[in-house]
Amino acid sequence: MIRSAFTLFAVALTANAFSAGAPEWKPEKAIEIVVGVTPGGPADTSARMMQKILQDKRMVTLPVSVSNRAGANNALAWLYLNQHQGDAHFIAMTLPNIVTNRITGSHDLSFADITPLAQLNSETIVFSVKADSTLKSGTELIAKLKANPTSLSIAFSNIGSANHIGAGLVMKTAGFDVKKMKFVAFKGASEAVTALLGGHVDVVASSASTIAPQVESGALRIIAVAASKRMRSNPTVPTWREQGVAAIFSNWRGVIGPKGMSPAQIAYWDDLLGKIVRTDEWTKEVAQYGWENDYMNSADSRKFLERQHEELKAILGELGLAK
Repeated sequence: MIRSAFTLFAVALTANAFSAGAPEWKPEKAIEIVVGVTPGGPADTSARMMQKILQDKRMVTLPVSVSNRAGANNALAWLYLNQHQGDAHFIAMTLPNIVTNRITGSHDLSFADITPLAQLNSETIVFSVKADSTLKSGTELIAKLKANPTSLSIAFSNIGSANHIGAGLVMKTAGFDVKKMKFVAFKGASEAVTALLGGHVDVVASSASTIAPQVESGALRIIAVAASKRMRSNPTVPTWREQGVAAIFSNWRGVIGPKGMSPAQIAYWDDLLGKIVRTDEWTKEVAQYGWENDYMNSADSRKFLERQHEELKAILGELGLAK
Protein backbone atom coordinates (compact mmCIF):
# COMPACT_ATOMS: atom_id res chain seq x y z
CA MET A 1 0.00 0.00 0.00
CA ILE A 2 2.81 2.39 0.95
CA ARG A 3 4.75 1.52 -2.20
CA SER A 4 1.63 2.00 -4.32
CA ALA A 5 1.00 5.42 -2.78
CA PHE A 6 4.64 6.38 -3.33
CA THR A 7 4.41 5.29 -6.98
CA LEU A 8 1.31 7.42 -7.54
CA PHE A 9 3.03 10.38 -5.88
CA ALA A 10 6.08 9.95 -8.11
CA VAL A 11 3.91 9.75 -11.23
CA ALA A 12 2.08 12.92 -10.19
CA LEU A 13 5.37 14.74 -9.65
CA THR A 14 6.61 13.61 -13.07
CA ALA A 15 3.38 14.73 -14.75
CA ASN A 16 3.53 18.13 -13.05
CA ALA A 17 7.16 18.55 -13.99
CA PHE A 18 6.37 17.67 -17.61
CA SER A 19 3.43 20.08 -17.66
CA ALA A 20 5.45 22.89 -16.13
CA GLY A 21 8.30 22.27 -18.55
CA ALA A 22 6.11 21.91 -21.64
CA PRO A 23 7.11 24.50 -24.25
CA GLU A 24 4.61 27.28 -24.87
CA TRP A 25 3.77 28.31 -28.42
CA LYS A 26 3.74 31.89 -29.63
CA PRO A 27 3.43 33.34 -33.16
CA GLU A 28 6.70 33.93 -34.97
CA LYS A 29 5.25 35.45 -38.14
CA ALA A 30 2.15 37.25 -39.38
CA ILE A 31 -1.28 35.82 -38.51
CA GLU A 32 -3.86 35.29 -41.24
CA ILE A 33 -7.59 35.04 -40.52
CA VAL A 34 -9.29 33.30 -43.44
CA VAL A 35 -12.93 34.00 -44.30
CA GLY A 36 -14.87 31.75 -46.68
CA VAL A 37 -17.39 34.37 -47.80
CA THR A 38 -17.24 37.71 -49.57
CA PRO A 39 -16.53 40.89 -47.57
CA GLY A 40 -19.37 42.50 -45.66
CA GLY A 41 -21.20 39.56 -44.11
CA PRO A 42 -21.32 38.65 -40.38
CA ALA A 43 -18.44 36.14 -40.60
CA ASP A 44 -16.26 38.76 -42.31
CA THR A 45 -17.32 41.38 -39.75
CA SER A 46 -16.45 39.04 -36.88
CA ALA A 47 -13.02 38.36 -38.40
CA ARG A 48 -12.27 42.06 -38.82
CA MET A 49 -13.42 42.75 -35.26
CA MET A 50 -10.93 40.13 -34.08
CA GLN A 51 -8.19 41.65 -36.24
CA LYS A 52 -8.82 45.16 -34.87
CA ILE A 53 -8.88 44.07 -31.23
CA LEU A 54 -5.72 41.98 -31.62
CA GLN A 55 -3.88 44.96 -33.10
CA ASP A 56 -5.39 47.82 -31.07
CA LYS A 57 -4.97 45.99 -27.78
CA ARG A 58 -1.52 44.79 -28.87
CA MET A 59 -2.46 41.23 -27.95
CA VAL A 60 -0.05 40.25 -30.70
CA THR A 61 2.93 42.24 -31.89
CA LEU A 62 3.01 40.75 -35.39
CA PRO A 63 0.78 41.77 -38.32
CA VAL A 64 -2.75 40.33 -38.52
CA SER A 65 -4.56 40.15 -41.87
CA VAL A 66 -7.98 39.01 -43.05
CA SER A 67 -8.24 37.21 -46.38
CA ASN A 68 -11.51 36.40 -48.15
CA ARG A 69 -11.52 33.14 -50.10
CA ALA A 70 -15.14 32.70 -51.09
CA GLY A 71 -16.48 29.68 -52.91
CA ALA A 72 -17.63 26.07 -52.61
CA ASN A 73 -19.74 26.80 -49.51
CA ASN A 74 -16.70 28.06 -47.58
CA ALA A 75 -14.74 24.92 -48.45
CA LEU A 76 -12.17 26.84 -50.54
CA ALA A 77 -11.17 28.79 -47.44
CA TRP A 78 -10.94 25.68 -45.28
CA LEU A 79 -8.98 23.76 -47.92
CA TYR A 80 -6.57 26.70 -48.06
CA LEU A 81 -6.36 26.59 -44.26
CA ASN A 82 -5.44 22.91 -44.35
CA GLN A 83 -2.64 23.60 -46.80
CA HIS A 84 -0.92 24.90 -43.65
CA GLN A 85 -1.44 21.82 -41.46
CA GLY A 86 0.05 22.22 -38.01
CA ASP A 87 0.69 25.95 -38.58
CA ALA A 88 -1.25 27.95 -35.98
CA HIS A 89 -0.41 31.25 -37.70
CA PHE A 90 -3.46 30.47 -39.88
CA ILE A 91 -6.97 30.39 -38.45
CA ALA A 92 -10.37 30.67 -40.14
CA MET A 93 -13.93 31.68 -39.45
CA THR A 94 -16.40 28.84 -39.47
CA LEU A 95 -20.14 28.66 -40.14
CA PRO A 96 -22.69 25.83 -40.13
CA ASN A 97 -21.30 24.80 -43.54
CA ILE A 98 -18.41 23.13 -41.72
CA VAL A 99 -21.05 20.64 -40.59
CA THR A 100 -23.56 20.71 -43.45
CA ASN A 101 -21.23 20.48 -46.47
CA ARG A 102 -20.59 16.77 -46.01
CA ILE A 103 -24.23 16.08 -45.09
CA THR A 104 -25.52 17.74 -48.27
CA GLY A 105 -22.76 16.24 -50.42
CA SER A 106 -21.45 19.61 -51.56
CA HIS A 107 -17.97 18.88 -50.18
CA ASP A 108 -16.20 16.11 -48.25
CA LEU A 109 -14.37 18.42 -45.84
CA SER A 110 -15.95 18.60 -42.37
CA PHE A 111 -15.22 19.64 -38.78
CA ALA A 112 -13.40 16.32 -38.30
CA ASP A 113 -10.75 17.51 -40.77
CA ILE A 114 -9.78 20.70 -38.92
CA THR A 115 -9.08 21.87 -35.35
CA PRO A 116 -12.04 23.50 -33.56
CA LEU A 117 -10.87 26.51 -31.52
CA ALA A 118 -13.96 28.44 -30.42
CA GLN A 119 -17.60 29.33 -30.91
CA LEU A 120 -18.09 33.09 -30.94
CA ASN A 121 -21.60 34.35 -31.59
CA SER A 122 -24.95 33.68 -33.21
CA GLU A 123 -27.97 35.56 -34.52
CA THR A 124 -31.41 34.85 -35.85
CA ILE A 125 -32.36 34.52 -39.51
CA VAL A 126 -34.55 37.29 -40.91
CA PHE A 127 -36.52 37.59 -44.17
CA SER A 128 -36.30 40.93 -45.97
CA VAL A 129 -37.70 42.56 -49.12
CA LYS A 130 -37.13 45.81 -50.99
CA ALA A 131 -38.80 48.83 -49.45
CA ASP A 132 -41.15 49.17 -52.45
CA SER A 133 -42.13 45.48 -52.45
CA THR A 134 -45.84 44.69 -52.40
CA LEU A 135 -45.13 42.12 -49.67
CA LYS A 136 -45.81 43.75 -46.30
CA SER A 137 -45.53 40.71 -44.02
CA GLY A 138 -44.55 37.08 -43.74
CA THR A 139 -48.23 36.23 -43.88
CA GLU A 140 -48.54 37.87 -47.31
CA LEU A 141 -45.40 36.06 -48.46
CA ILE A 142 -46.87 32.68 -47.50
CA ALA A 143 -50.22 33.53 -49.10
CA LYS A 144 -48.58 34.42 -52.42
CA LEU A 145 -46.48 31.26 -52.41
CA LYS A 146 -49.55 29.15 -51.68
CA ALA A 147 -51.19 30.63 -54.78
CA ASN A 148 -48.04 29.86 -56.80
CA PRO A 149 -44.98 28.25 -55.10
CA THR A 150 -42.64 29.45 -57.86
CA SER A 151 -43.96 33.01 -58.00
CA LEU A 152 -41.21 34.35 -55.70
CA SER A 153 -37.46 33.80 -55.60
CA ILE A 154 -35.86 33.46 -52.16
CA ALA A 155 -32.11 34.13 -52.01
CA PHE A 156 -29.48 33.19 -49.42
CA SER A 157 -25.76 32.59 -49.12
CA ASN A 158 -24.49 29.11 -50.03
CA ILE A 159 -26.35 25.82 -50.34
CA GLY A 160 -26.61 24.16 -46.94
CA SER A 161 -25.79 27.37 -45.07
CA ALA A 162 -27.70 28.50 -41.99
CA ASN A 163 -29.58 30.96 -44.20
CA HIS A 164 -30.56 28.15 -46.57
CA ILE A 165 -31.62 25.91 -43.71
CA GLY A 166 -33.56 28.77 -42.13
CA ALA A 167 -35.39 29.53 -45.38
CA GLY A 168 -36.09 25.86 -46.04
CA LEU A 169 -37.27 25.21 -42.49
CA VAL A 170 -39.73 28.11 -42.61
CA MET A 171 -41.12 27.03 -45.97
CA LYS A 172 -41.40 23.36 -44.96
CA THR A 173 -43.13 24.33 -41.71
CA ALA A 174 -45.53 26.44 -43.77
CA GLY A 175 -46.42 23.32 -45.77
CA PHE A 176 -44.45 23.77 -48.99
CA ASP A 177 -42.42 21.21 -50.94
CA VAL A 178 -39.03 22.93 -50.70
CA LYS A 179 -37.69 20.93 -53.65
CA LYS A 180 -40.11 22.77 -55.94
CA MET A 181 -39.44 26.27 -54.63
CA LYS A 182 -37.44 28.97 -56.35
CA PHE A 183 -34.36 29.15 -54.12
CA VAL A 184 -31.28 31.09 -55.31
CA ALA A 185 -27.85 30.58 -53.69
CA PHE A 186 -25.02 33.13 -53.76
CA LYS A 187 -21.38 32.92 -52.66
CA GLY A 188 -21.98 35.37 -49.81
CA ALA A 189 -24.77 37.15 -47.98
CA SER A 190 -23.70 40.55 -49.32
CA GLU A 191 -24.11 39.28 -52.90
CA ALA A 192 -27.62 38.05 -52.11
CA VAL A 193 -28.50 41.48 -50.69
CA THR A 194 -27.08 43.19 -53.80
CA ALA A 195 -29.30 40.98 -55.96
CA LEU A 196 -32.32 41.93 -53.86
CA LEU A 197 -31.55 45.64 -54.13
CA GLY A 198 -31.18 45.23 -57.88
CA GLY A 199 -34.57 43.55 -58.19
CA HIS A 200 -33.11 40.22 -59.33
CA VAL A 201 -34.65 38.25 -56.43
CA ASP A 202 -37.77 38.89 -54.35
CA VAL A 203 -36.77 37.91 -50.81
CA VAL A 204 -33.50 37.35 -48.93
CA ALA A 205 -33.06 35.08 -45.92
CA SER A 206 -30.02 36.32 -44.00
CA SER A 207 -28.59 37.20 -40.64
CA ALA A 208 -30.05 40.42 -39.28
CA SER A 209 -26.72 42.28 -39.27
CA THR A 210 -26.20 41.58 -42.97
CA ILE A 211 -29.11 43.79 -43.99
CA ALA A 212 -28.98 46.26 -41.06
CA PRO A 213 -27.45 49.15 -43.08
CA GLN A 214 -30.04 48.79 -45.85
CA VAL A 215 -32.87 48.59 -43.31
CA GLU A 216 -31.60 51.71 -41.54
CA SER A 217 -31.35 53.57 -44.86
CA GLY A 218 -34.88 52.56 -45.81
CA ALA A 219 -33.84 50.49 -48.84
CA LEU A 220 -35.01 47.16 -47.33
CA ARG A 221 -37.74 46.01 -44.95
CA ILE A 222 -37.72 42.98 -42.65
CA ILE A 223 -41.03 41.12 -42.82
CA ALA A 224 -40.39 38.18 -40.49
CA VAL A 225 -37.90 36.85 -37.93
CA ALA A 226 -37.14 33.16 -37.36
CA ALA A 227 -36.74 33.61 -33.61
CA SER A 228 -38.66 32.85 -30.43
CA LYS A 229 -39.07 36.56 -29.73
CA ARG A 230 -38.86 39.87 -31.56
CA MET A 231 -35.52 41.58 -32.09
CA ARG A 232 -34.48 44.45 -29.84
CA SER A 233 -33.27 46.38 -32.88
CA ASN A 234 -36.54 45.95 -34.84
CA PRO A 235 -39.29 45.36 -32.24
CA THR A 236 -42.14 46.09 -34.68
CA VAL A 237 -41.27 43.10 -36.89
CA PRO A 238 -43.23 39.98 -35.84
CA THR A 239 -41.68 36.53 -35.60
CA TRP A 240 -42.69 33.74 -37.96
CA ARG A 241 -44.45 32.08 -35.04
CA GLU A 242 -46.62 35.18 -34.59
CA GLN A 243 -47.50 34.92 -38.28
CA GLY A 244 -48.60 31.30 -38.06
CA VAL A 245 -45.34 29.51 -38.95
CA ALA A 246 -43.68 27.88 -35.92
CA ALA A 247 -40.11 27.89 -37.26
CA ILE A 248 -37.04 29.01 -35.32
CA PHE A 249 -33.45 28.95 -36.55
CA SER A 250 -30.25 30.96 -35.98
CA ASN A 251 -26.82 31.30 -37.54
CA TRP A 252 -23.55 30.86 -35.65
CA ARG A 253 -19.90 31.70 -36.17
CA GLY A 254 -16.76 30.16 -34.74
CA VAL A 255 -13.02 29.87 -35.23
CA ILE A 256 -11.03 26.87 -36.43
CA GLY A 257 -7.40 26.10 -37.04
CA PRO A 258 -5.77 23.74 -39.53
CA LYS A 259 -5.54 20.03 -38.93
CA GLY A 260 -2.60 18.85 -36.83
CA MET A 261 -2.31 21.72 -34.35
CA SER A 262 -0.36 20.86 -31.19
CA PRO A 263 -1.82 21.12 -27.67
CA ALA A 264 0.42 24.16 -27.06
CA GLN A 265 -0.92 25.90 -30.18
CA ILE A 266 -4.52 25.15 -29.19
CA ALA A 267 -3.84 26.45 -25.66
CA TYR A 268 -2.46 29.69 -27.12
CA TRP A 269 -5.61 30.36 -29.17
CA ASP A 270 -7.84 29.25 -26.29
CA ASP A 271 -6.27 31.95 -24.14
CA LEU A 272 -6.24 34.64 -26.84
CA LEU A 273 -9.80 34.11 -28.12
CA GLY A 274 -11.06 33.98 -24.54
CA LYS A 275 -9.49 37.39 -23.94
CA ILE A 276 -10.94 38.87 -27.14
CA VAL A 277 -14.56 38.02 -26.27
CA ARG A 278 -14.13 39.57 -22.81
CA THR A 279 -13.02 42.97 -24.13
CA ASP A 280 -15.40 45.94 -23.96
CA GLU A 281 -14.90 46.45 -27.69
CA TRP A 282 -16.12 42.95 -28.55
CA THR A 283 -19.07 43.17 -26.16
CA LYS A 284 -20.10 46.53 -27.63
CA GLU A 285 -19.88 45.29 -31.22
CA VAL A 286 -21.84 42.11 -30.48
CA ALA A 287 -24.61 44.17 -28.88
CA GLN A 288 -24.58 46.69 -31.74
CA TYR A 289 -25.24 43.97 -34.32
CA GLY A 290 -27.83 42.22 -32.18
CA TRP A 291 -25.75 39.06 -31.90
CA GLU A 292 -25.72 36.62 -29.01
CA ASN A 293 -22.34 36.15 -27.33
CA ASP A 294 -22.05 32.34 -27.33
CA TYR A 295 -18.36 31.87 -26.60
CA MET A 296 -17.08 28.31 -26.10
CA ASN A 297 -13.46 27.21 -25.83
CA SER A 298 -11.83 24.62 -28.07
CA ALA A 299 -12.97 21.55 -26.10
CA ASP A 300 -16.57 22.75 -25.81
CA SER A 301 -16.54 23.87 -29.44
CA ARG A 302 -15.69 20.35 -30.60
CA LYS A 303 -18.56 18.93 -28.55
CA PHE A 304 -20.87 21.63 -29.95
CA LEU A 305 -19.96 20.72 -33.53
CA GLU A 306 -20.60 17.06 -32.83
CA ARG A 307 -24.08 17.91 -31.49
CA GLN A 308 -24.74 20.20 -34.43
CA HIS A 309 -23.86 17.40 -36.83
CA GLU A 310 -26.61 15.21 -35.43
CA GLU A 311 -29.18 18.03 -35.23
CA LEU A 312 -28.49 19.49 -38.67
CA LYS A 313 -28.35 16.05 -40.30
CA ALA A 314 -31.91 15.48 -39.03
CA ILE A 315 -33.12 18.90 -40.24
CA LEU A 316 -31.45 18.57 -43.65
CA GLY A 317 -32.94 15.09 -43.99
CA GLU A 318 -36.41 16.52 -43.37
CA LEU A 319 -35.72 19.22 -45.96
CA GLY A 320 -34.58 16.64 -48.51
CA LEU A 321 -31.06 18.11 -48.61
CA ALA A 322 -29.13 15.25 -46.99
CA LYS A 323 -27.29 12.90 -49.34
